[in-house]
Amino acid sequence: MAKVVAGVQVMPDGKNKDTDGCVTEIVKIVQESGLNYEVGSKLTVIEGEFEEVMDVIIQMQREAINQPTDEVITNVKLYYNENDEGSEAQDNTPH
Repeated sequence: MAKVVAGVQVMPDGKNKDTDGCVTEIVKIVQESGLNYEVGSKLTVIEGEFEEVMDVIIQMQREAINQPTDEVITNVKLYYNENDEGSEAQDNTPH
């Protein structure tokens, strides 16, 4: 199975609703995934097998939709290179 690096940006918008804490809940999904990741101010990078990464992205989207939001904009960038063995994301898996 192919390893991929995904850059994910989830932007919940509640218009006149309180969306404080939405992003924190979305990030928890990534942290609990067991995959390598790096959370940035505008983008979260996740590295793993294609299906595992896509499953996490789907969970992130569902969490955003379940928050008090009127709309959710999600941007996803996927990188795959069969010859690239290096890690773009930090190893945050428990040791």
